Amino acid sequence: MNSLGTFFELLRSKHGLWRNVFLVALVALVVINLFVRPEEPHFGLDAYPGFFLVLGLIAGVLMIVILEKVIRPLLVRKEDFYGDV
Repeated sequence: MNSLGTFFELLRSKHGLWRNVFLVALVALVVINLFVRPEEPHFGLDAYPGFFLVLGLIAGVLMIVILEKVIRPLLVRKEDFYGDV
């Protein structure tokens, strides 16, 4: 029953190792993307290497900006918003 908690503590204690593993995997995927091309590009820009990497980065940054500027003010309330409960 406690083995799952122990497992997560083990993972947490090795966070540097996991960060490096995922960083190596990311770099490997970027390098592979430079050599492996789609058979037939569907749009004009997707023929360039790294297009989908840049597209994903732009989409991620836009989601963060939208969540921070638009959604967060709708969700965040003052500490005493509901009064004394």
